[in-house]
Amino acid sequence: MQRWIVLGALLLSLLGGGLMYGYWVKHQSRPDKQWIPIPFTPESTQEQRDKSVEELRKALLTDTVLTGIVRDCGIESKWHLESEQAAVEELKRRAIIERGETTIKGIPTATLNVGFTGNVGEQPQLKALAERMIADVQRLIAPPPPPTPTPTSASSTPKF
Repeated sequence: MQRWIVLGALLLSLLGGGLMYGYWVKHQSRPDKQWIPIPFTPESTQEQRDKSVEELRKALLTDTVLTGIVRDCGIESKWHLESEQAAVEELKRRAIIERGETTIKGIPTATLNVGFTGNVGEQPQLKALAERMIADVQRLIAPPPPPTPTPTSASSTPKF
């Protein structure tokens, strides 16, 4: 009789483990979005925000920018795509560049959301893609750094 109890407990634990694994697998295929919000200036109007979104969309969804993202993040191999161009087309399809709103320090703020769509199982890759694209956004919207002054000759500067 005790053998049947042990066998039943083993069977129930295997079924429970299988149910948990099945739930985990189903959860991994749910849709997911990963984006990074960039706040607009409070003085900007709705038209200026829409214009900024369209300009960034045109600047970021080019083949050269997306090819750099694909190469830096290794998406071609991680998503098992046949070529680099297929990976670029996939990123174009999944890209999110939209106007949104978020709360920053308790204040609702208009934002530019930059990121990608996918599923929960790809969350680490989606975060890496969004962070890489933010680097391109910062390069596009930030002013160039001032030139560094050239040092004078070493003999004229004091050595103490």
